[in-house]
Amino acid sequence: MRIKRILMLAFVSMCALGVSGGASAQNLREAVVYALENHPAIEGARLGYGAAEHSKSAVFSEFFPEVSIGITAGRTYQDNATSRGLSVTRGAAYSGIGEGNIVLRQMLFDGFEVRNRVRSADARVKSLSYTLLDVEGLVSLRVAQSYVDILRISHALKILSEQAVSIKDYERRITDMVSEGVADEVELQQARDVAMVIDGISVEYQGQLISARAMYVEAAGQAFRDGVKYTPASLASFIVENLTSAVARAKENHPALQSARMDSKAARHEMRAEYARMYPDLNGELSYAKTDKKDLIGGESQDARAVIRLSWNFSTGGKAFSTMRQKRYEHYEIAARHEALSREVERDIYQAYANYNTLKRKFTLSVERVGLNDKLMSAYEAKFEGSRISLLDLMRAESQLFNARLAENDNKYYLLSAEYGVLSSLGTLKDVLISAQTGE
Repeated sequence: MRIKRILMLAFVSMCALGVSGGASAQNLREAVVYALENHPAIEGARLGYGAAEHSKSAVFSEFFPEVSIGITAGRTYQDNATSRGLSVTRGAAYSGIGEGNIVLRQMLFDGFEVRNRVRSADARVKSLSYTLLDVEGLVSLRVAQSYVDILRISHALKILSEQAVSIKDYERRITDMVSEGVADEVELQQARDVAMVIDGISVEYQGQLISARAMYVEAAGQAFRDGVKYTPASLASFIVENLTSAVARAKENHPALQSARMDSKAARHEMRAEYARMYPDLNGELSYAKTDKKDLIGGESQDARAVIRLSWNFSTGGKAFSTMRQKRYEHYEIAARHEALSREVERDIYQAYANYNTLKRKFTLSVERVGLNDKLMSAYEAKFEGSRISLLDLMRAESQLFNARLAENDNKYYLLSAEYGVLSSLGTLKDVLISAQTGE
């Protein structure tokens, strides 16, 4: 049991001291920037944005003239008025044939279908640009929270390591007192129970550290670099104090809502584009065609035209009306999703602020508790020097101070994480993390 405890303490010490060694430590801003450049989710959103830009260009090209070129070569058999007039045998003939044509076609009016499709494509480009910002914000939040969580656990393990050494010293002293007959075996067993509690807490934090490192690797795309010697600075100054104002501002500027708003706009223009198909299409056309074959079946011919074509297509099965209704319902669906997302964003902001204010109060109380237990520890030491309490009572008082310090450490980092959560709910975390000083 003693050997097992020594090995555990050594492991805890290595994990805790990892935050103070190594020259390649990475601060939070560097970690976020690296993640923004390399995370596959961000790269996917960036590629989607690029594809949407090309899609917009493809739709916009329909405003410009279309050129068609055709060439035909081969043999033909024809029986027509010319062949019957010139042939005295059977009234038909075979011939080699060559045809060529070029057509320049310009859309003049299409019921504003192309214009609406271009506007729809433009809205989708903007939607995906906001989606990219939203994904960057979510990745930044995961990086920041896992980064802070690793620091929290590492510092907690350091506190545990120091406390374990102190508890071992108490246990040794009580063992000596039992040997001398000054204390009984019960006190020794109680001291060992306190040591086992410390061991259990250490094991729990070790598991949390493994989980936090795994989350960091997923978010940041690299292993956490030990050697961080500072605590990331508080970002409380960037948090809007007025909750109502914060909600109103987020509803206007949050990337996720902006993206949903642009999706709704794109769907509205797609609906209008379908309505435009009910109008006739008017196209201007310039064409030139030339055909070469035997004179017996018509000979060489040329055809040059400058015309305006009016076409109006109807589906007798009701396809056009069904498609129009489909686009209208899709627009209503996306608009409803935007409204639902707006409520979710508002809910997340209220929850983030509630969590932040709760942890701010808890951290203040934990600091006060550490101060109170410091005074109690001094009082207990004075009583122990006066032989008014036992060594076990003194050890319990120190354990109480240790619990207060551990809670203060946890609440300190939980508060930082809550600040990141508030800024993320407002859609401003990424910009703040990159622009603000992240160390103190």
